[in-house]
Amino acid sequence: MDNAAIPDSLDASTLMRDPSLSLFQKVLLATDGTVTQLLELYTGQPVKVHKLAQELIHSDHSDILNTNADDKVLKRAILLRSSTQNLLYAESYFVIDRLPDTMHRQLLESDQPIGLLWRAERMETYREVISYTRQPDRNLSQHFSVADSEDFLSRSYLIFRQHKPLGMITEKFPASYFRT
Repeated sequence: MDNAAIPDSLDASTLMRDPSLSLFQKVLLATDGTVTQLLELYTGQPVKVHKLAQELIHSDHSDILNTNADDKVLKRAILLRSSTQNLLYAESYFVIDRLPDTMHRQLLESDQPIGLLWRAERMETYREVISYTRQPDRNLSQHFSVADSEDFLSRSYLIFRQHKPLGMITEKFPASYFRT
């Protein structure tokens, strides 16, 4: 993941005024809280994590996460899902040495949503959205039973702890989801 991994960003104010987006879609894109609880409220169902991939890599994106080449980064791809469907895809990169040990272990070993782990740890963080996009993603369309040409709405944000980037998360969902 380097700066090239962040697609061309849409202007936030333009996106938020887009009449084709529902209020809930805008809330998902604009929130600085955990989307897991919002999705549970919207669906009326518990939301679970399904890990698609997870690996420890050496940092090759020092610019955005302020790391050195030998820093270990946890790269994780997950789906948030209700009992009936996949709701949201998330890809994250976390600088392992900046996480509390208990959280580091839980990220590696459990299927807990990251926002709930932060809450359980009572860890103070700050989130800064760095991009919004609207574009097709044929690699993800299969997970959501949508056409390859369907747009996905996404946001990428940095998570800061003690004034240092702890990680970056990109969340995506089909533009046809959460319309009402």
